Amino acid sequence: MTTPLPDGLVDYLIARDAQRADAVAQFLGRLTDREHTLMRDAAVMGYVQGRRHPHDEEHPKDSAVLRLVVDAALAIPDLYPAVAAVEEQTTTTKLEHFVVVRQPDGTWEQASSSSTDIQRQLTRMQANNPDWECRINWRTTTITTGPIPRIVPPTPAPAAG
Repeated sequence: MTTPLPDGLVDYLIARDAQRADAVAQFLGRLTDREHTLMRDAAVMGYVQGRRHPHDEEHPKDSAVLRLVVDAALAIPDLYPAVAAVEEQTTTTKLEHFVVVRQPDGTWEQASSSSTDIQRQLTRMQANNPDWECRINWRTTTITTGPIPRIVPPTPAPAAG
């Protein structure tokens, strides 16, 4: 015979389930369609590979699982379009450093151009403006070009409760 959980604990567990569902929905909502589809493809294939793994064998390390998932997703490109599309894409990344200055309202504003000699720019700016709070920031710009993959529309989160 089991003892029922106290009402307060049941209410807490229901509320936590709803909070977790909201957190997942917010996370997925911040992803681009491409990121969402890549994550979906990898998650589904990860689940499939996990279900296929023999229960009496040790589970492989994360890096091995990643390779298994990618290999399996590439083998069935029509079911995992975002992963398959990566094969036809070209990605370039540009790293830039620049000086920023703290504004009176507390925000930071870019105060120099991107430069390979950024330390010299920072030193010069601090010498010319000793009352300014300056620092070096960086920005990475990634550009991906290629055919647009068939994007799987986001699946709405199930209703809590």
